[in-house]
Amino acid sequence: MSPIKDFKGITYSFRKLVSCVSRNYRFQLFIIGCILIPIAIPFSAKAQHGSSEYWMFLTSNFRLNERIDLLTDAQRRLENHLAPTSTILLRAGVAYNINDNHAVAIGYAFKGDWESAEDGRMYIPENRIYQQYQYEKTIGRAELEVRTRLEERFIQENETLFSLRARLFASIIIPVFANSDFSKGPFVGLQDEIFLNVWNKKHVNNHVLDQLRPYVSIGYRYNPKMESSFEYGRITEQNESSRQTSNIFRLSLTTSF
Repeated sequence: MSPIKDFKGITYSFRKLVSCVSRNYRFQLFIIGCILIPIAIPFSAKAQHGSSEYWMFLTSNFRLNERIDLLTDAQRRLENHLAPTSTILLRAGVAYNINDNHAVAIGYAFKGDWESAEDGRMYIPENRIYQQYQYEKTIGRAELEVRTRLEERFIQENETLFSLRARLFASIIIPVFANSDFSKGPFVGLQDEIFLNVWNKKHVNNHVLDQLRPYVSIGYRYNPKMESSFEYGRITEQNESSRQTSNIFRLSLTTSF
């Protein structure tokens, strides 16, 4: 595809996105609230600067039939200078596709953290049960995803601590110099996720607002079933007495079968 035609395609996708947002007032507020505002609010601006981390993220979805999908993902996180693993996260779930745009899911996740301690490294495991709703829509050639997730967290320290957390996620992917149906080619993306402690916040950091995770990304779609991306995020985490912002460099591979 020529650069001129692709530029016209990008412009068309942007016009469709603006048109859709402008016609739907609630949709407009939701997109602004989920993606744009959290990046700019003082929550991250007042945070202490932390370390850089390097994450590897593998996501695989398996279509079992027209309505049911198996969802899986795995993450490995490394701290400064590619030090030993700081976090392992394994997650699986079953999704029910209500239609082409709406889906609900239930699943389980295991997270293991290795944190620095006076006598070395301390291991903290966590088990989670989660429920989520996901909305996907194509606007022109741009792809919009909105997801809400509720997590029941069981954190193993000296005893099992239970907490309830809500997550609000939104992302936009826009093809750049890709083919006409965006089945192959490069893309750019913007996403953000807000984490809220909605019950038993005293068992985590004693604050409602837990994390902000804005990302920008560049990637390549190899075919309709596989794509990879490199993402940069500036993540802000709330501790009991302070906030910390970390630079996150993430390499992701997404597949669907």
